[in-house]
Parts: sequence; structure tokens; C-alpha cells
Amino acid sequence: MNAEPKGASRRRALVTGASSGIGEATARRLAQAGYRVALLARREAELERVRASLADPEAHLCVPCDLRDAAAVASALRSVRERLGALDLVVQNAAHGYLARVEEYDPKLLRSLVDTNVTAVLDIARESLPLLRAGEDPTMVLVSSIVARRGIPGQVAYAASKAALNSIGEGLRIEWASDGIAVCLLDVGLTRTAFFAAQPNPGRLPSPDVSAADRPERVADEILALDRHPEPERWLSWKWRALSLVGLLSPRLSDRYLVRRMGGGWRTPER
Repeated sequence: MNAEPKGASRRRALVTGASSGIGEATARRLAQAGYRVALLARREAELERVRASLADPEAHLCVPCDLRDAAAVASALRSVRERLGALDLVVQNAAHGYLARVEEYDPKLLRSLVDTNVTAVLDIARESLPLLRAGEDPTMVLVSSIVARRGIPGQVAYAASKAALNSIGEGLRIEWASDGIAVCLLDVGLTRTAFFAAQPNPGRLPSPDVSAADRPERVADEILALDRHPEPERWLSWKWRALSLVGLLSPRLSDRYLVRRMGGGWRTPER
């Protein structure tokens, strides 16, 4: 397919969490494919760094925004409309992690996680909908996680937020069908980014080994592929997909396998 798929003009994309990791890799991949990209995140200096590294940097724009602030989100999308006119692709990637037992949760950090990972997704969806309606073959990609379909100890809040994200995607897929907007879920596995190092870990729980994890560029490639050929849901780990299916049929078997796989001193439930 051409660098400018689905039409003669350059596609216009919004990427949240674009200052690092998967978001940065996605912005770079889309720019390489000829898209004009609106990069959204809190850290303006990092956004400018990413924009300067993109192909044809002047074609793209930085939109500093704290996604936890609904008024700031609305203002950010107005800026995108002024510059791009419409959106053909929205990539909702921004998210926070929280590695902790439930008894260790700080209420402020917990609210921040929910505001970023769930509430902000709905705010972006609401504010971007008119721009997507004005776009060409519009698509929204929600970057979720393998833990959305199988909760894990030590990341209960994060897994719950991703389960909520998947529920949002499933609902929007039908709600927006009359507008011709494709809504795609991308369930990502371990990825080699700073995500795990940056998340709160008050009890010093062991972080996952990401030495053999996917590179963020692989996730970016999958996002581009979903824009070109939308699917309801795509998994990047067949093992975790199988585990989620086992969990529906035999929760105890799924628990036993997960405890063995994770290590870290977790105990298989007996009741």
C-alpha cells in the first residue's frame, strides 16, 4: 500500500502519550508513512524533541496537555482542529502503571491512574468524535494490554483500568458504527520501554523481565496496520490470549499457571 493509504491526501493522526515509548515510536512510524501527526502528552520539551526527530517535522504539531484535566483536553482538541481540520486516526496510548498490592495503594495515585487510563480515554473520545466524523475512513486504536482479559496480582488497578478500556472499545465499536468509525483494541504484551521503571512501586515488588519483550516499534507497526485494515481486537501474545480463554473455562487452572509463570512468592488460591 502507498505511504498515503486510504486516500490521496495525507492522513491526520492524534497520538496520546507521544513523548516516549510506544507513543513516540507510533508518531515516528506514522510520520514515516506520510501522516501528519498531532503529538499529545504533558511534557512539552519531550514532545518538541520527538517532533524534531520526525520526517518533515514542520508538518506535525505538539499539543501539551494533562489528560486528567477535561478542560485541557477540550482545548487541546480545538488546537488540533485549527491545525489539521479533522482526524483520520486517533491512537489512545497514554497510560500509567501501578505496581503494588491493594493494601499499599495511595488514594491520590490510584485516582490519577483511573483519571489517565479510563476517564481521559472517554474525554478524548468525546472531543475527537467531531474530528473523526469529518475525517476519511476514520479509525480509533485503543492501546490496551494482555492483562485486560486476565487480572494479575500486584497490578490489580492497572489491569482493571485496561479491562475498562476494552469495555469502552467494545461499546464504542457499535456506538460509532453508524458514523463509519472503526474502533480497534490492541492488546499489548511486555514492551521494552521505561513504563515499568516509571510506575510507583512502594513495596518493591519485582518488575517483569523485559529483556526479551517486544520493541515499541513492533507495536507501532501494528497500530499502522490496524489503521489500514481495522480489526475489532488484536493480541500481540498468543500465550496470554490462550490464558484468558482458559480463565473463562477453568479459573483455577488459569490461576495455577499464572502463579507458576510470575513467581515472586504469589500463592495459588485454595478456596
